[in-house]
This record gives sequence, structure tokens and C-alpha cells, in this order.
Amino acid sequence: MIDHVQANEYLDIYGPLLTARQQDILSLYYGEDLSYTEISEELGISRAGVMDTVHRASAQLEKYEHVIGYVQKKHKIIQLCQEKKYNEITNVF
Repeated sequence: MIDHVQANEYLDIYGPLLTARQQDILSLYYGEDLSYTEISEELGISRAGVMDTVHRASAQLEKYEHVIGYVQKKHKIIQLCQEKKYNEITNVF
């Protein structure tokens, strides 16, 4: 499963592609750092339901990044700018 920093970055970019419920649960899990139990109590759903949603929605975020690659491209562009290799930016796409 993805780490919290990566998950938050993916959630910022690809979050709108998830359902509102998935967004809420991932925001609580990754953003607020709540446990499965805390989320289940707050939302009134089972702990297993929260765990399943976190795993499935996280996998969806990873899939979106694998297919689209926006975050990886963004990091590459930042690296090229820091290295002042501006002419190589067009090669990222």
C-alpha cells in the first residue's frame, strides 16, 4: 500500500475521480491520520468496511498514477527546474 505522503499527493490530484465516500474515508485515514476504528465510529460503518475502502481506493489512486503519471511527471519537471535543465522539460511529456 502507498505511504501517507504519497497517498495525500495522489488524493489531491486524483481524488475527484473517486466517489465522495472514498474521498472522505481516505482523507480521514491519510490526511487526519485516523485509525480504521476511529473512522468507522465517526462515519457509522464497520471497521472492515473502512479497511476495504482504504485498500480499494488506495489501489485505484495507484492505478490512476500508473496510467496517467501526473505526479511522476510533476516531480521530474521540478527536478529539471532545480537543475536548470529547462530545455529538457518538453521531453517529460
